[in-house]
Amino acid sequence: MKAIPFNKNIVFSVLLAVIVFAIVNRIIPPHVSPVFDVVISKNRSSITDIHQTRDIEISRTAKVDVIDLADKSRFRHSKLGDLGYANDFFVDINAPFTVKKSGDYIFFVGSDDGFALSIDDRQICEWTHDRPLTVDPCRINLSEGPHKFKLEYFQGFGNAGLTMGYAFASDGKQYIAGDDSKYISFSKK
Repeated sequence: MKAIPFNKNIVFSVLLAVIVFAIVNRIIPPHVSPVFDVVISKNRSSITDIHQTRDIEISRTAKVDVIDLADKSRFRHSKLGDLGYANDFFVDINAPFTVKKSGDYIFFVGSDDGFALSIDDRQICEWTHDRPLTVDPCRINLSEGPHKFKLEYFQGFGNAGLTMGYAFASDGKQYIAGDDSKYISFSKK
C-alpha cells in the first residue's frame, strides 16, 4: 500500500476548504418551512395577565415550522435561535389547519408564562398568569374539514417557553403542532 505524500500544498488546500465551508455555513441564515407566522410584540410595561390591556412598543414576525419554542428555558427555536425579547412580550399565532378525521382531540399547550387557546373563535383553555413551564391538555370535539386556531401567549420575566402538541384522543399519540399526521394537516404558507 502506497502512502499518500504529505506536503504543504495538501495541508493548505484542506485548511482552505474547511475555512470556506465554515464561512459559507455562517453567512447562510438558518431556514425552516414557514408553516406559522408568529407575531412577537414587546410591551412597554410589565405583563402579569394574558388578558391585560396591551401597550405595544414594537412587533416583529417570525416564520416557524413547529410550535416548539421552549429551547434552553427561553422563547427559542432549536434552529432559528432566540425569537422573543428579554421579557414582557406577547405572542400571537393565528393559523388554519385541516381535520382529516372527526372526533375528540386534545391540544397540549405548554407555557411559561400565560396563554389562551381558541379554536374556531371558541376559547377552549387558558392559563392567565405567571408560572413555570407547564403543559395543559385542552380537549375539543372537531368535525372533519378546515378549522382555525388562535394561540396567545405572554412572557413576563425570567424563563420563557411555548409549545403546542395535539393528539386524536382515542389514539393518544402526540404530534407537535406543525407536523402533519393522519389526523390533522397544517397549511403551508
